[in-house]
Amino acid sequence: MAQLKPAALPTRSVTSLISCFSRAEKTKFRPLRAAAINPLASSCNSRVHSFLRAGDPTTAISAYKDFINTGITPLYPTLTSLIHCFSLTKNPKLSFSTAGLILKSGHPVDTLLLNLLIKALCQSHQLDEAIEFFRQVARRWIPPDVITYNTLIHGLIKEKRMERAMELWEDMAEGDFQPNLVSYTILIDGFCKNGRVDEASGLLNEMRNKGVDADVVVYSALISGLCDAGRVDRGLELFKEMSEKGISPNVVTFSCLINALQKAGRWAGVRELLNNMVEQGIKPEVFTYTGLIDGLCKVGKEKEAMKMFDLMVEKGVEPSTVTYNVLINHLCKEGMIDDALAFMEKMSDRGNVPDVVTYNTLILGLCEANKMREAIKMLDEMLEGKHGVEPDILTFNTIMHWLCKRGGVSRAFELQKMMVERGYDCNLMTYNVLIGGLIKIRKFNAAMELKKEMVGKGLRPNSFTYSIMINELSKLGKVDDAERLLSEMGDHGLSPSLLDYNTLMASMSKGGMKERVMSLFSDMSEKLTPDVVSFNTLIDAAGRHGDFETVKLLVSVMFRRGLSPDRITYSTIINRFVKSGKLEEAKKLFEEMISSGLSSDVVVYHALLNGFREKGEMGEVINLLHQMASNDISLDVKMVQTLLDCLGSGMEDHELLKELHKFSGLSSKAPFSVNKLTKILQKSSSKLQ
Repeated sequence: MAQLKPAALPTRSVTSLISCFSRAEKTKFRPLRAAAINPLASSCNSRVHSFLRAGDPTTAISAYKDFINTGITPLYPTLTSLIHCFSLTKNPKLSFSTAGLILKSGHPVDTLLLNLLIKALCQSHQLDEAIEFFRQVARRWIPPDVITYNTLIHGLIKEKRMERAMELWEDMAEGDFQPNLVSYTILIDGFCKNGRVDEASGLLNEMRNKGVDADVVVYSALISGLCDAGRVDRGLELFKEMSEKGISPNVVTFSCLINALQKAGRWAGVRELLNNMVEQGIKPEVFTYTGLIDGLCKVGKEKEAMKMFDLMVEKGVEPSTVTYNVLINHLCKEGMIDDALAFMEKMSDRGNVPDVVTYNTLILGLCEANKMREAIKMLDEMLEGKHGVEPDILTFNTIMHWLCKRGGVSRAFELQKMMVERGYDCNLMTYNVLIGGLIKIRKFNAAMELKKEMVGKGLRPNSFTYSIMINELSKLGKVDDAERLLSEMGDHGLSPSLLDYNTLMASMSKGGMKERVMSLFSDMSEKLTPDVVSFNTLIDAAGRHGDFETVKLLVSVMFRRGLSPDRITYSTIINRFVKSGKLEEAKKLFEEMISSGLSSDVVVYHALLNGFREKGEMGEVINLLHQMASNDISLDVKMVQTLLDCLGSGMEDHELLKELHKFSGLSSKAPFSVNKLTKILQKSSSKLQ
């Protein structure tokens, strides 16, 4: 037998049992002569076995204790059954105590006892002790068998100790034991679950070479591993090979292939396999249909998802609450809140009880649709006990978040008070929501007091807490307070995110604090990698001060770092060029932007139009108007007015000018395109054509 690596020191119970074996060996221990079997002992043995077979090890142990109180010596099968019970209840210490009793009572010991004790250690995650016990006992007293190796290898694989498992596999192969079907199944499944599908495939070939026939479990494990690795076509090849060998796939085989095909968007293959399942008399399980419905929803195939739901019901598979929740969640995300509510009613009519996830999903959908009254009404339903579902902390937090977001901070606090009165504890999310709401309405002192209250209750502010405060304070121009909180994060061992820095720098830039922006950027760069948004903020800060040398330098640094200027970069610089009277530079940069494949937005056009109008360059205004029309730019009120001002400044016809300004109110109802405006203007006067 090959030498395994030394394991950790065994526990006291393992050491004690090894000592028992040693003492039995020194006294040349022999089993006692067979005695007449006590009928009561036989009866106890039957009772323990029956409870064990029924999957009730706790009652089996209780039956054994009752039996011991009668003073009758237990039989060997009773004691081995008891070891099995302790193993299932994850109590290896009692398993080893029972084994010691077996030795002291003079019962014969065999490989069954060794395997039971190793299994007890493996099921309690004491793998090192199991290996040490195996090394000591198997070498000197009890010969192992293939089950011994299978038990240890399986235990090691469950703990993701693949290399140690492979040592035992090699040890088994070098000895007198040949791996059996169970051995290969355990190792193939282990390789697949650890992403080592090529090695698993190699074992399948080894099985063929050694004449070990693979069964549906082996094929299913390997197909599942291939599907998880994105190699669904190879999985389908093995599926075909199974059929050719007369091995019938089971629901697991079909389910993993269907799931993989669904993820790959190969819906024709999914339908083919579903039909194949039905033809073979295999009923797809509810989780198979639920996974398909979820996949169809995620790729926007709502009608197909509903058809799959109807097919599920038609085939006699009762949708679970999770199935309904998947569809309700999708309907809410698509803004179809009325359909989602109707679907919950359908769910109730079919006898499926909505759970807290159902309610939370619908409440979020109602909040997002600005139906706060209906969301609170649904909360009231839960509090009244409708469907027997009580709200959880997420239910309250969701409504409070949206109340704060929509300005109802006082109502959010009323809800929090009611929540606490009903016995719910505020969590970190509750405080984060309310602190953000207070800052939004400029109640800074109250927000800081609430933060203190949170800390006093043992809840430490997290990165999200600080991000909320920094973001809201920055939006309100409270950069000193926001920067202090940024520093405080570091003092508490928290790392500010790139978003935190970018938000604060943007606020500083708007306040004309160029030097502070640069300093904060330098501090951030030591901890995080700046992104395009970071550079855009710096460029804006420099541009506001007319420092175009720094702007050019920042753009070149962006390129060196592998960052490409985006539309915001160009828009920011063009806008600053125009405001600084550098119209030619703005025009060149605009042309560079278009040639780089970026489309312009209304902000850039607005800046350029104003610049050309002030210079009296009507030809450039007309060129831009044509370009905007070809790109079908949507206009708002401000842009329409700018266009009319530009066109009006180059016209002497006062009647026509009066006519033009009639259109300035057209976009107040809804945005419309330059194409539409152009057609209206041309229709009104040939002078504009």
